[in-house]
Amino acid sequence: FGLMISLLLASSASSQSIDSPPLALDPVEFLAGSYKYVGKPEEDHATIEKSIEAAITSLGWLGRKIARNRLHNHKELPPRIEISRVGDKVSIVMGEYSAVAKDDGTERELVGPNGRDSKLHYELEPETIVQYFVFEHAQRKSTYSFNKAEQLVMTVYMTSEKLASPIEYSLVYERE
Repeated sequence: FGLMISLLLASSASSQSIDSPPLALDPVEFLAGSYKYVGKPEEDHATIEKSIEAAITSLGWLGRKIARNRLHNHKELPPRIEISRVGDKVSIVMGEYSAVAKDDGTERELVGPNGRDSKLHYELEPETIVQYFVFEHAQRKSTYSFNKAEQLVMTVYMTSEKLASPIEYSLVYERE
C-alpha cells in the first residue's frame, strides 16, 4: 500500500513538472530600480567621440558638421536611470527623459531623446530589456542588463544608412 502511494505521488509530481512551464522572471521586475552613473566620464566621452568620428568619416565636411551637431546628445551621460513597470508598460527614465511604451513590443510615436520624432518599442528578453528608437534615417538600440558585478549596463548601438559604421558605447550604473 505504501509503495502504491509513493508511485502515485511520484507520478503526480513528475507530470506536474512536465505540464507546468518554468516560471520566467519578468525582466522589468528583475531590473527595476534607480541607478546612478558610476562610469569614468572622461573615458566614456572619449569612447563615444571616437565612435561618432568613425561613423561620420564617409561624410563630407558639411555633413560631418551637421552629424556632430545631431549626435551631440550621445555625449550627455545620464546621471541616473530609473526602470519600472507601470501596468502593461515599461518605463525607463534616463536623466530628464522618460521613455514609456507597452511591454508587448507595440510601437509608440514620441519625440526621442535627440528631440526628433521617433517610434519607441521594447523587447523583453531573459534578464534584459531592449529599447528601440526608430527615427527617419536611423535606429537606436539600447540594451539594459546586469554585468557580473551586478551593475546595470546600458549598451547603445545606433545605425543609419548615412553613417559609415554604427555608433556603439556602454555606460555603467549602480543601484541607489
